[in-house]
Amino acid sequence: MSDIFLALDLGSSKIAAIIGNIEKEIEILGYSIVPSQGIQFGNIVDMNSASSCVSEAVERAEKMLGKKVSPRVVVAIGNESTVPIQSKGVVIIKNKNQEITSKDVERVIETAKTTLLPPNKEIIYALKKEFRVDGQNNIENPVGLTGTRLEADVILITHDVSQIRNVINVMQRANLYIEGFIPKEVALSEAILTEDEMNLGVALADIGGDLSHLAVYKEGSLISTGVLRLGGERITKDIAIGLRLKPEEAEKAKILIGSLKDVNKSLEVTTLQGDKVTINSNQLKEIIQPRVEQILYYIDRKFQELSYPLDLLPGGLIITGGTALLDGIEEFASNFLKIPVKRRCPSILTSYMRGNDAYFFTVAMGALLRIKKDMKIYDKKQPWFTSLKEKFMGFFRPFTES
Repeated sequence: MSDIFLALDLGSSKIAAIIGNIEKEIEILGYSIVPSQGIQFGNIVDMNSASSCVSEAVERAEKMLGKKVSPRVVVAIGNESTVPIQSKGVVIIKNKNQEITSKDVERVIETAKTTLLPPNKEIIYALKKEFRVDGQNNIENPVGLTGTRLEADVILITHDVSQIRNVINVMQRANLYIEGFIPKEVALSEAILTEDEMNLGVALADIGGDLSHLAVYKEGSLISTGVLRLGGERITKDIAIGLRLKPEEAEKAKILIGSLKDVNKSLEVTTLQGDKVTINSNQLKEIIQPRVEQILYYIDRKFQELSYPLDLLPGGLIITGGTALLDGIEEFASNFLKIPVKRRCPSILTSYMRGNDAYFFTVAMGALLRIKKDMKIYDKKQPWFTSLKEKFMGFFRPFTES
């Protein structure tokens, strides 16, 4: 099968697409970002608008590549309907040599998926926490080991069935056929967290347009997730209302001269009435700061609700997404929350694009990285999304080898 993948991040303010070859070291072949329409709070609300935006994003990425390709497609999704469930699986190794194969790994994951799910939920991803062989713990990849009993601790990431169907329909209208989903919280960790951070304990916040995705990692695995209906669009709207600007002018002002520091920058913008006026950074700070404080307050409170207060996580808080680009946000957030706060984007992308642009591709890049990691355990010739495909057989393209 092809090692070329298309990873899509469907956001409410933008759609990011990355085409990459994951055969050896990941090679970025093309990428694009387009404004999003038809998606609100992670839900499809207009099928035609959403599919048109997806088509445009893919076409732009292919244009950079210089040709049309037929990549394997994965979509990063997540919102308030995404729910993680702890589960366990166990199988007996039946081959005569008792050597564990990738098919045995698939079998043990499938047994973990047989748990009773909440109504209207379906598994979109099984995150492996730990394998055990004949009682031996802390095994990351059991393939090739010898044993009679293989166990797996798994986090089953579930999502609303109707929303899954809507995303599949959007992709098919764009002439794309999904091979699987990657939860955004999983993709984010692959893109920007270090192994030490995940082992010792760290919080993650992707502050998007209308949603902020939160996750806690500890002992090397995802522990908890959360979503807030707060993001950078609130800041843009505050600027537009406070200074009587068109929304696009407010967004431009936020990006170009917005700051949480005392700086002296100015910009000419157009008001709602069409007049040209000059605004400065201090005016923006008076508007931006209260909203950033609110976002940080609710992020802090959400982690407390998840039973993982930020001050108890040695790795502090890592932030990404467009709002993480706000000038001075690291120092401001660190002082406000009284913990270490760092902003981060995927380092692999900095050689392909400007550093600031990379913040908008964190999720899509993380999806590619996660696929590559999964391929080390699963047989490349087998789809790792088998149970999902069977559940939505009428929506998926039949699986064929290329």
